[in-house]
Amino acid sequence: MSRPSRREMQELAEDREKCAARCDRNAKSGREAAADPSNSPTTRAQAAAAARSAANHAREYREEAEALREGRIPGEDW
Repeated sequence: MSRPSRREMQELAEDREKCAARCDRNAKSGREAAADPSNSPTTRAQAAAAARSAANHAREYREEAEALREGRIPGEDW
């Protein structure tokens, strides 16, 4: 498999940033559900866990986008 072109890597970086933004929205929604006293304790705990997971995914997507913008393939040097 050949290495992606610089343009392709930029497109992938943009896609990863979109994924990060989506995860940020999901994390915000999870934090809101976790803080809502009308939700059951179980629902609140699950929402808090989902919010943490989404925030972690957002961070990972941004790290991948940064690597791609720098001309590196994510995972090659990890």
